[in-house]
Amino acid sequence: MNPTLPDILEGELDIVFVGINPGRYSAKMGHYYAQPANRFWHILFQSGLIPSPLKPDDDWKLPRFGMGLTDVVKRVTPGSNDLSLAELKEGGEILRHKIGFYQPRVVCFNGLTGYRAVFQEMGGLGLKSHKIHKSSVFALPSTSPRNTHYTKDKLILLLKQLHQFQGKNLL
Repeated sequence: MNPTLPDILEGELDIVFVGINPGRYSAKMGHYYAQPANRFWHILFQSGLIPSPLKPDDDWKLPRFGMGLTDVVKRVTPGSNDLSLAELKEGGEILRHKIGFYQPRVVCFNGLTGYRAVFQEMGGLGLKSHKIHKSSVFALPSTSPRNTHYTKDKLILLLKQLHQFQGKNLL
């Protein structure tokens, strides 16, 4: 079995980011969103969610900022299109159990594919009306460089909305 990325989770985090699955490069490097062209780390800082820039090697530091990382499916693939519907469905069930155990305030899907796999429905971006256990749900478009439909500015705007929502729910 190929190595995968370990979850970076603790109890009662403010936000847990959920990727679809680890890519080969990230798994090889041993860090989330390690592909240099991936926009995740840049927009996390530019949105105001973290006070200083982080690099993929710093992913273990996210709990200091009340954030964590996991995936719907832990199997490493060249792309999310290589996942079967059965894997996505099973991964969604496992994710629900993790979220119930760790109880973050918000679960933020980095990619609509992951969100749709967990909820078995089509859905758009932003804050959702349903929850996973007690956790609110937010959906972003994938920050992968393969996703050219959304600009960096649009991703930053969505993360700013998440930041505003998160701030309101911490009061």
